[in-house]
Amino acid sequence: MKKILSISIITFLSLNILGQNSIATINASDKSFPTNINERNIENLKDFEGKVVAFDAIIAQSEISRNNTPFYKLKIGTKSYLWAVLMFKNETNSIGDTIRIVGYLNPIPTQLNGNESEYLDGKFMVIAFGLVDFKNSNFLFLEGAGKQKQEWLDGKIPSSK
Repeated sequence: MKKILSISIITFLSLNILGQNSIATINASDKSFPTNINERNIENLKDFEGKVVAFDAIIAQSEISRNNTPFYKLKIGTKSYLWAVLMFKNETNSIGDTIRIVGYLNPIPTQLNGNESEYLDGKFMVIAFGLVDFKNSNFLFLEGAGKQKQEWLDGKIPSSK
């Protein structure tokens, strides 16, 4: 509970200072930020295609997307990786950090722009609209996804609508 309170306070201060969000408080609980992907079920990603997924991972590689936001190669468990592109800037996290991501699972496009074809591998990627880093008290969320943000805070995997 202490970590969640810390996240709430730091997020409030950071967002007000940086202007990334206009929410005055974050009401997180012990049930907030659930996950539905892990090392045991990552082999069944096809079952989650087009749906919202949430998972814990370690940032193994970082690239910059064409929208000037991070593209992370995320290590899930001991040997699985999944790419995620953030729909927002993240200036706090770096390689080696453990984060929790929430977003849409989609196939990697066959037509890639720019240098993305040089590093983007695998079958699927996540278009992330939220990130939590409990260690660094970092909580970032796409401003236009208020409903999904509230669902995740309330302890539900966000809906895709």
